[in-house]
Amino acid sequence: TWLDGSIGRVSPLGFGDDTAQVTPKEFVEKMLEYVNQPDKPGVKVVIGKCTGIECTDGDDGEKVVTAVTYQDGEEEEEKVLNADDVIVSAGPWTCQAEKWFDGAIQLPMEGVKSTSIVWKPPTGEDTVDATALFCGEDNRFGTHLEVYPRPDGTVYICGIGGSDYITTSELQDSAFLFDCPPKDDRVEAAASAFQMMSDTYSTRGELAKTQACMRPCPPDAKPYMGRVPGYSGAYINGGHNCWGIAWAPASGKAIAELVLEGESRSVDLRPFNPARYTSQGRGGRGRKKKGLSVGEQW
Repeated sequence: TWLDGSIGRVSPLGFGDDTAQVTPKEFVEKMLEYVNQPDKPGVKVVIGKCTGIECTDGDDGEKVVTAVTYQDGEEEEEKVLNADDVIVSAGPWTCQAEKWFDGAIQLPMEGVKSTSIVWKPPTGEDTVDATALFCGEDNRFGTHLEVYPRPDGTVYICGIGGSDYITTSELQDSAFLFDCPPKDDRVEAAASAFQMMSDTYSTRGELAKTQACMRPCPPDAKPYMGRVPGYSGAYINGGHNCWGIAWAPASGKAIAELVLEGESRSVDLRPFNPARYTSQGRGGRGRKKKGLSVGEQW
């Protein structure tokens, strides 16, 4: 095992039959492969930055979504993508939808920008023991590591500490949307903390990647899932914090039911009403709610 260095008390949380790990990139790629099989309807992925939503006036006073405008990721020109329904699922930048829907909805969001690292397999080995590790606070390095060995032999580590907190207004200005760099001091701290507990990686380890991600955190730690008030064909599905990939299948199914059948049968979406922070007179159906600090929102 790679856990062969200086460690404290260790106790199991699970033994494999009741636990699982999902690698985000692999999960998304496999989903795309599945839906694009010859006997499936298929999807087309368009890379770009959303700049707005186009609508027409409906008969009942609601606005009806007709298209999405976006800046093409390759040609850097604004284009229009016609649409009957639009689901905004943009992680921490979901709060930009406030502008796209002309203030009909308020989506307060805090982005938690956190560094993570990925180790190559140790020299001379192709695989590593698949046991995940959740560490307590290490005051020497300011870390509380979470260690996830992956099937390809790499090891992903987060819980590095030193996160930055990005405000709603900064996210609405696209902060870190195109470039989300790691913090060098936290990379060094995480590497040192891990190598203290693993002689294997201390002597034969090499970093494969250093990176950072942005966790989307609404004030009450609940995601935004549901219709945009005053609009037909407009939905929000974002703000899932670090649980986005794990909750993606259930969230996707619930929103698909809402779009195609008019209501979600698999999940009660009322606690996740995206208009819960929308004051009367703006969205019409929401209510103003003061958020409570929930710290790191694990």
